[in-house]
Amino acid sequence: MPPNRVGIGGPVLCGTALLLVGAGCVPLAGNSPPAELELTFNTGRAAATAAGVEPAVFTSEPIFQEIPGRIGSHAPTLTAFPDGELLAAWYSYVGPHELDGAAIYTARRPASDTVWQPPALLVDRPQADGNPVLYSEGAEVWLFQAVVSAGWSSARIEVQRSADRGVTWTPPTIIAGPLGANVRHPPVRTPDGSLLLPAYDDLWQWSLFFRSDDGGTWALAAAVATPAPNQNLQPSVARLADGRLLAVMRNAGTGWLWVMASDDDGRTWSPPRDSGFPNPGSPAVLLTLHSGNLVLVFNDDNARRAPLSIALSPDEGLTWTTPRVLADGTGQYAYPAAVQTPDDLVHVVYSHDRAYIAHVTVNEAWIVAADVSPH
Repeated sequence: MPPNRVGIGGPVLCGTALLLVGAGCVPLAGNSPPAELELTFNTGRAAATAAGVEPAVFTSEPIFQEIPGRIGSHAPTLTAFPDGELLAAWYSYVGPHELDGAAIYTARRPASDTVWQPPALLVDRPQADGNPVLYSEGAEVWLFQAVVSAGWSSARIEVQRSADRGVTWTPPTIIAGPLGANVRHPPVRTPDGSLLLPAYDDLWQWSLFFRSDDGGTWALAAAVATPAPNQNLQPSVARLADGRLLAVMRNAGTGWLWVMASDDDGRTWSPPRDSGFPNPGSPAVLLTLHSGNLVLVFNDDNARRAPLSIALSPDEGLTWTTPRVLADGTGQYAYPAAVQTPDDLVHVVYSHDRAYIAHVTVNEAWIVAADVSPH
C-alpha cells in the first residue's frame, strides 16, 4: 500500500486499529494525503449557469402514501434504465422499531408514464430486511441489502441480480465482510472496469469498500476509520472526469459531512476531512451528471434532518451553487437517493418522516436558478 493512504494491507495480528474480517484481520492506516490527492472540495460559491438546460423544472410526488399493515417506510433507493423507466425500492416495517417486520418493497414508473405503479413486496424473511440499494447497467439490475438478525450491528450484506429490469431475481448471495456490514449507496464503475461498492460497518461505524471484477464475486478492498464521536459511515461515491473518485460520508456525530478522494480505483483513500457542508448526522448523495457537473443532496443543517437541499458544482467540488431546498417543514426529509435519466432530469427520492417515500424531479437549470421557488 502506498504511504499516507487509508486502506487495506496484508493480514496481521488483531489489534485496536484493525478490521476483523471472518477469521483474519486487516490493518487500517493513513496520515496526511499525498500532494496529488489534496482535496479541492470546499463550499466556495460557483458562478454556475444553466445554458442549454432550460426551462427550469421542479415536480414533487409521493411514490405511495401507505402500505396496509405497515406503519413506517424508510431508506429508499432508485435506478434508471436507458429508456427512462425508474425502479425504486425501500423497506417498510410494522413497528414500533424500524426493524420490526422490516421487508423490502419496490415500485416502478414506466418511461411512458408519469405515475408510479402500486408498490410490490419483494423480500420478506424472518430476519429483518433493510437498506436496499439498486444499481443497473442496461437491463441488468443489482439489489444489495442488509439482512439483520439482532439489531443493525449484526447486519450482513446480500446481493441478488436481475437480467430483466427487476422482474425476476437470482437467489441472494452473501458478500463476505465484517460483522455489522451494511449498505446505503450504489456502486460505481471504476476506470479499471471494476465495480466499487461503498458500504459501512454498523458495529464499528466506519466506511467499507468492496470490489468486484464480474459483478458477482465481491471482496473487501478498503476500510476507512475516523475517531469517535465523529466516525464516518454511509459513503456515497462519484467518479470524476480524470477517473479519480470522490466520496462524501455521514458523520456519526453531528455538524458536518466528511469528504475524501481516491486515485487508485478505491483501493486507498486520502484521510477524511470536514467537507465544510453542515449535516445533522444523516446520509448524503454525491452524483456525477451527464454534463460532468456534480450534485450533492444533503440535509443543510447541523442539527435537524430538514431542509433537504441540493447544490451543484461545475468544477468537481471546488465551488458550489447556493443550495436549493427540495423539501422542508417541521418533519424529517432524509436518506436521499438520486439518479439522472437520459433526458437529463435528476430524480431524488427520500424518506418523509419515515412515513412514506417521496419523489422529486429537477434539472440543472432549477438547481442553479436561486430566484425560482419550488412551491
